[in-house]
Amino acid sequence: MAKRARDTKEWNIARMGISLLLNNKPEEAECLFTKHPHSFHVKAGRCFVLFMNALITFENDKLQQAMLLLKDMERECASDIGWLKSMKSKVFRAEETGKEYVNKLERQIVLADSQVCLAILTLLQQEITGYVRGGWMLRKAWRVYQHAYTQILQLYQRTFGSNPRGFDTKCNTLSCNDSSYSLHSPQSPGSSEWSIPSCNDSINKSTSILSPSGLRSSLSMFFSLTGITSEQQTPFVEPTEVSRLMSAVSFGYGIYQLCVSLLPPSLLKVIHFLGFEGDREAGLTALMNARLSEDMRASLATLSLLWYHTIARPFFALDGSNLRAGVNVAKQLIAECQPEFNNSAIFLFFTGRIERLESNVNGALQAYAMAVEASSQREIKLLCLHEVAWCHLIRLSYEEAYRSLTQLRQQSTWSVSFYAYLATVCCGAIGKFDIVASLCRKILHRSNGISKETQLDIFVLRRTPKLLNQKTGQPYTVFYYRLLVYELLYLWNAMPSCSAESLRGILLECKSNRSNEPMVGLSDLIEGAAYSYLGDTQASIECYRNCLRRRNPSNDMHDHHVSAFALYDLGTALCTINNIDEGRMILSRAQNQYKDYDFESRLNVRIHTSLKNFN
Repeated sequence: MAKRARDTKEWNIARMGISLLLNNKPEEAECLFTKHPHSFHVKAGRCFVLFMNALITFENDKLQQAMLLLKDMERECASDIGWLKSMKSKVFRAEETGKEYVNKLERQIVLADSQVCLAILTLLQQEITGYVRGGWMLRKAWRVYQHAYTQILQLYQRTFGSNPRGFDTKCNTLSCNDSSYSLHSPQSPGSSEWSIPSCNDSINKSTSILSPSGLRSSLSMFFSLTGITSEQQTPFVEPTEVSRLMSAVSFGYGIYQLCVSLLPPSLLKVIHFLGFEGDREAGLTALMNARLSEDMRASLATLSLLWYHTIARPFFALDGSNLRAGVNVAKQLIAECQPEFNNSAIFLFFTGRIERLESNVNGALQAYAMAVEASSQREIKLLCLHEVAWCHLIRLSYEEAYRSLTQLRQQSTWSVSFYAYLATVCCGAIGKFDIVASLCRKILHRSNGISKETQLDIFVLRRTPKLLNQKTGQPYTVFYYRLLVYELLYLWNAMPSCSAESLRGILLECKSNRSNEPMVGLSDLIEGAAYSYLGDTQASIECYRNCLRRRNPSNDMHDHHVSAFALYDLGTALCTINNIDEGRMILSRAQNQYKDYDFESRLNVRIHTSLKNFN
């Protein structure tokens, strides 16, 4: 009993450490974690903390630190639950105790969690080669989640006589013996191969005995013939532990489903997901289940839901221009966390996001200021400063935005060139052309150091030549740079947060300055978006058609994103007014006609979602 109390204390320690971090006490959290270097639960909790920190800040050193620890966690779990070790334990050891069985299940869950976290960090870096690596990680994680979930669900049903309330059992959709989900996915050089016991250990006649899976099946058959089987009676597990395990697997499964549901369709085809698409609703349900538990992942499940409703939904325009679609859920989540995280900087950050989505920019700025005051972490302060800069852009307050962006450019190590580009167009928008020329030279000087692998890097490289007249080396007009600001607001789906007054001002400028465009048709595209957000769908449709007429065919050699996004907006607008057949045809054109343009993956997720919604 004393040993069990110590173990219970360990996962409680992990939860306490996560709570300290979220309550603006990173030093205390790190001190707590370092006091228990050999605790599996504490080490797993630290992994989640570093992953969250890397996800929030996207600073290179934080990313590398998180990925190294996650890989170490993966290796540790894999070595403890590998297939051969499992078989050896059946031969040389007695029946598993409840404690040993719980530990094995927890290590399976953490193994899959580590894979999903690694995949998310890899995919969010948006490196072209990283998409395939991230895909393989997700495939491996799915099989482990499936295996662990099947065992825990059976344990839950035996313990409580029912399925978990509100939890979607679609986690067990795929067949365990599907050969395309082999655990022996390609490994990176130097990494250790891992596997878990298959849920069908009978020999597959079509599998070569010389292959790893064939060797496992042959050994299984040998053990069964000699009376040594992998089937053992499941030991007794305390009901509270069963509930906690169910919540633990729900967290990772929910994150997995959300991640896959947001991947571009082209990536799903490349990595052969066998038509399996992430079930967003099942993922959200699983996270809602996980956040109510006593497991150390509960607060992280809440943060994941807040991230989805306040960042992912508007970023991917999953609800079109309705930025407020997830606001009520997000408000409820924050309200329920008030007693424990009343002054948490990260929860104040999400409060700011909610205010911004409701077009209350002043309220958002106030929340970000409170978050900066509450937090001692440099990364949180920079994250809030990033949001403050975007709030000023939304208000078209170019001078204030420039000051925030200059501070970010000097203090942040994340995408300095992008902040420099934003600062440059803000200066151009208020006629500070001397600063425009100076900043442009700095961006060009840094361009050799840009990786050219991420979508953001490619965006900056394509925009930099447009900042100055290539023939004269002189700046353009004020409206020219304002159009580049409007393009940013449009591409980042921030225009719906602009006030009606700002949108009407954008309309007036677009109507009177067609000759000063950085890209042909951009003013029509922006004008159409402004009309749409003001509620005039018919006027927006006419603007999108004008944009496409001006671009096709002679002007469509460059800047394909203008045409692709115009087709997307036109298609969704037509579907909205019940012209669904033409709308779907135009959405399909947007999906298939253009390739290798700015933010292609993001737009393809939007198109895919719209085609499903208007099916």
